[in-house]
Amino acid sequence: MITGILDNYEATEGADILIDPKGDGMADDYLRAHYARYGSLDDVYYFDCTKTLPALSFFDIRDQLDAGVDRTTAVEDIVDHYVDILIGIMGHERFEQAVRSPDIIRYVLKAMFDPVHGEDAFTHREFQTAVARLHETRDPPPVVDEDLQAMLAGVAANSKRSFDELMQGVANRIEKVPVDARLGRLFNHVPDEAGDGSHFDLRTLIDEDAVVIIDTGGLRPASKRVITLVILSALWTALRRRTQQGDDETDYPLVNLYLEEASQLSTSSLLSNLLSQSRSFGLSVTLAMQFPAQLREANPEAYLEVLNNVSTIVTGNVAVDPHFSRRFATAEFPVGEVQTRLRTLRRGQWLATLPAEFGQAEPHPFVLQSTPLPRGHPESDEPLSPAREASYTAAVDILTTRSAQAYGLDVASIGSRSKPQRAHTPLGHRESSPLDGSTSKSQSTGEAQSPERITTNTPSDPYPERNAPSPDARINSALPYTTRLPPMVVYDPEVHAVICEECSTRYDPALTGIKNAVECCHSLDDVDRDDIPISHLPLKLSPVERGSSAFTDAQLRFLQAVYSAHQRRFDPEYEYDLLYDSMVRLQEYTGVSQKEVHELVDGGSLALDCTYPHKLYTVTPKGRRAIAVRHREGVAHGHGRGDLSESSLHVVMVELGRRYLEQEFVESDGSAAVEAVSYYEHEGSRLDAVCLNEDGEIVVTLEAERANHDILTAVPEDYDKMAACEPEAAIWVVKNRKDAHEVLRALNDPNEGHPRVEKTYSSNSPPSSFKIHQPGFTEMRTLQELRDSALGE
Repeated sequence: MITGILDNYEATEGADILIDPKGDGMADDYLRAHYARYGSLDDVYYFDCTKTLPALSFFDIRDQLDAGVDRTTAVEDIVDHYVDILIGIMGHERFEQAVRSPDIIRYVLKAMFDPVHGEDAFTHREFQTAVARLHETRDPPPVVDEDLQAMLAGVAANSKRSFDELMQGVANRIEKVPVDARLGRLFNHVPDEAGDGSHFDLRTLIDEDAVVIIDTGGLRPASKRVITLVILSALWTALRRRTQQGDDETDYPLVNLYLEEASQLSTSSLLSNLLSQSRSFGLSVTLAMQFPAQLREANPEAYLEVLNNVSTIVTGNVAVDPHFSRRFATAEFPVGEVQTRLRTLRRGQWLATLPAEFGQAEPHPFVLQSTPLPRGHPESDEPLSPAREASYTAAVDILTTRSAQAYGLDVASIGSRSKPQRAHTPLGHRESSPLDGSTSKSQSTGEAQSPERITTNTPSDPYPERNAPSPDARINSALPYTTRLPPMVVYDPEVHAVICEECSTRYDPALTGIKNAVECCHSLDDVDRDDIPISHLPLKLSPVERGSSAFTDAQLRFLQAVYSAHQRRFDPEYEYDLLYDSMVRLQEYTGVSQKEVHELVDGGSLALDCTYPHKLYTVTPKGRRAIAVRHREGVAHGHGRGDLSESSLHVVMVELGRRYLEQEFVESDGSAAVEAVSYYEHEGSRLDAVCLNEDGEIVVTLEAERANHDILTAVPEDYDKMAACEPEAAIWVVKNRKDAHEVLRALNDPNEGHPRVEKTYSSNSPPSSFKIHQPGFTEMRTLQELRDSALGE
């Protein structure tokens, strides 16, 4: 192996990368031989991982994005590589025991990389914090991808016991990384965008005529595997970046990768992928192991890759491995003779098979003799002289210092209380929001820099200068702050207008203007509806009021947007539809960070109604006071408008229920109903929705019920209200199956009075299967059922 690396260093122009986990002095033997042959160690990089780790940035796609790799591909690879690393630590069987936990790890990691709410680079510590936050709050991180949003919400919608088990399974897996402090240091290293701090970027090294030695011999086996897999992940992305930046005719310098004890990576799909893609990447992989069958039981795929996709095999005595023997067999040299020959090879003899040029027959296997130990090797015939030994020792000192200072992470200080490599940034809180509060967005999405504060709700703010918002900051429009706009539209903050990017025509900063700007040179059919933001924000606060507020401008904008959405004041076709759109969209449209939203919830100004089937918030009385909103009878509540303290979730259930009544009764020939009305006042009380006949009499009733603390009182009262109307149908709408059974339990066993419903069902029964025919209960539907039906389409 040492001789091969020495010769390849001279024969090829790309990097030679050796990962050595043996701990038997091979790295030192190579360095001596290299120094003896080439006279210096100037082109060598060496990392003894017991002292210095290569300063890799694992959860980091910035360089890939800069190279033109699309974001989805970059993220998928990082997520797959991380899962592969966890499997390398735990073993495949243990890792997959909790079936859903691996999926949740993938979901949260993808959320961390969300293009709007996430980061392009983050630490493992931040990932753990995001997982802990999800476990603690059951509030999934916001994401742009609606499918991912639904999957995260589905996780949070599990019962408390199931959810706790799932999240504990996630924690048990990801905590395996920082258990070894060295790995924690490696996975928590993120160099800043200014380039400060060490950064071991293989992309800058793979085209150098250099040797890179990663010596993991002094580590425990699991840590060896992890560091090796991290190096392979970094090499994979570096090679892809190189391919992305080149063209079909580019002749890349060949990169040589040498993996000692390669069988330790037998469970790695990353290794299998590297082997299968190596030719297209300009990579040569040399796998060294005791015998190939070590791979077969743990990873048959990798074993087959070795036998079928490795062109050159050099082997010593292998007594038993029929599959391996067949790899050498030819018409003149059958399997039986190969097995005999392999068993009789003496020490120093090697059986080799080589590839042929295109269109040529492969040469027959032949026997090689070991070459002499290279000059400089301590056991060779020509070890270093005492004088050369002294100069070699000095060269190694310079080499290790240079490698550590420019490309390494010192692990000798682990255990001391030192500052972290990077300030913690919670999920969704983008570091691109500096202390002066300017919000940065790309030009294609309406770039603007608008001053705003980034304060917290704590009195001891370490950055008091942020408490002074600019009086000129625009607060009646979301357009200066939105992170989403149609790709063919930009927002100009100087003239407060939206502009067609192609012809520079200006339009009004409103929904009509955005539509006109799109249709100026394109079509609305080309636009993702989610990219059309809300525009008008009726936030009526003076600069003095904002300056004395405990909230940031972004928080005030978000509170106003949530309140306006609750009142259904946005265009549902294009801007925001409370019934179907997650309020994550409102976060994107108002430029508020997830950290700021958490502060609003934790401080009691905002209530989280639900995360499934889509995320909904409600502004509390405290939040309404913050944005100077006053509820007026007949405008914000009352007959036909709803209740004073009604939640956004309840608004959604009532409206979907009303549409259901319209579809099932008003439009049905078998009912006397001619009109469906919501929030109907009747004999001193209000019904959430009713159907009326031609005479204005109630013929169908509906109640949307949330499982609140007063459920044992409120549910029987709502039943009695509906039963008193003697309707032909009395329908209940609930959030989910769990709430359905809570409502049924309250009817079976109310706080006061007789049971309204005698029938009971197991908790696994869907409410659509309830067969109850009582004056105040004829059917029950969940929000999910109504939302996913054809209502309103």
